[in-house]
Amino acid sequence: MSATRPTLPAFQRATGAAPPLSGVRIVDFTRVMAGPFATQILGDLGAEVIKIENPIGGDDTRLLGADPALGGESSFFLSMNRSKLSVAIDLKSEEGRQVALDLIATADVLVENFSGAVMRRFKLDYASIREQFPKLIYCSVSGYGRSGRNADAAGYDTPLGAEAGVLGMSAYEGGSPVQGAIPFTDTTTALNATIGILAALQAKARDGRGQHVDVAMFDSALANLSFKGAEFLTTGREPSRNVPQTSGPTGIFETAEGRLTITSGNDKMYKALCLHVLDRPQWLEDPRFATGLDRRRNSEAFLAELGAVFMSQPAAVWTERCKRAGIPCGLVRTPGEALMSEEAVERGLVFALPHATAGSAPAIAQPFQFSETPCRYGTPPLLGEHTGDVLLSLLGYDAARIASLAASGAIGVRPRSDTLAEAAQ
Repeated sequence: MSATRPTLPAFQRATGAAPPLSGVRIVDFTRVMAGPFATQILGDLGAEVIKIENPIGGDDTRLLGADPALGGESSFFLSMNRSKLSVAIDLKSEEGRQVALDLIATADVLVENFSGAVMRRFKLDYASIREQFPKLIYCSVSGYGRSGRNADAAGYDTPLGAEAGVLGMSAYEGGSPVQGAIPFTDTTTALNATIGILAALQAKARDGRGQHVDVAMFDSALANLSFKGAEFLTTGREPSRNVPQTSGPTGIFETAEGRLTITSGNDKMYKALCLHVLDRPQWLEDPRFATGLDRRRNSEAFLAELGAVFMSQPAAVWTERCKRAGIPCGLVRTPGEALMSEEAVERGLVFALPHATAGSAPAIAQPFQFSETPCRYGTPPLLGEHTGDVLLSLLGYDAARIASLAASGAIGVRPRSDTLAEAAQ
């Protein structure tokens, strides 16, 4: 079944002071998800992010699900790599490695998410360059961190979530774990890398020193256990898995049209639910349902009566009533319904950025808004789109040197770089 690409509002560039990280330069050796998501956040916040890519193919996700509707671009790549400049360098060549070092010399931050052995092989790991660049903040994003028995092991979201105990929580008692559709270990690792880099920048502003920021997906997944992890550490008992809650009531409910989810966490909310949402004041006096303990003991009867009431109106009606009554609730939406919702439109959360081959690149805004220093959203780059421009303007390489590096394969220069063409004339 074919689908129509949604029409999105064009991005309206915000006015105001320079974005928060204006003046910070980041050399970005990341690819796939956790690393690129982190550097995209930093780029949207105004940092100059120079993304280093292999001249052959570039970031692994450029061809992952390449979509004709996007001019052959990958929505995965576009969603993780806006607000960056693409410089294509062959790090296997000594000439390419020297170009990388010249770029690092201009940077405040280096971010990489290769397995540990890769950067060592290029002699670009922290130990190899720390003395040369003592003020550099070097952030490694990896599966298991740069120490420990798995320091050189590859890591992806689901296996790491499984090893950290997160996947095992995604199941009802007696059931098998369900792999999540959203890679939250990747995304929270990206957020942790961003937080770590911002903290290191603050420390550098105070002390003048760079440092290594080691961010592991396993560590992030373990931290995501949060209060569930604390439950085990406090009692020695494995924390409870997903358990349908009837006493609130809390859960997902079918309605005459659509589903809704409610979290009615206490008897005060239950009273508001009966009086102002369900129009069932008699339930407050019904000995089967009067207290949370009563509702748990009589959960089958309670859920049957509750379900019958919810089936009398669409989910939108119930959520409107719940919100007015102060009861946390929500429509159970598809991603598309959420992205096109009135709430998303009102907050300006979805828009389109111009793109050379895709025409426009869909974008989801960062979840923070600044009154004085708004984010800056830049177009996702084509592979090697900025190689010539960056080497010319930032490093001072002349056109002949850039052409020689391109001819040797040490760099990839996208044809007809306007700045390079002008310099060569």
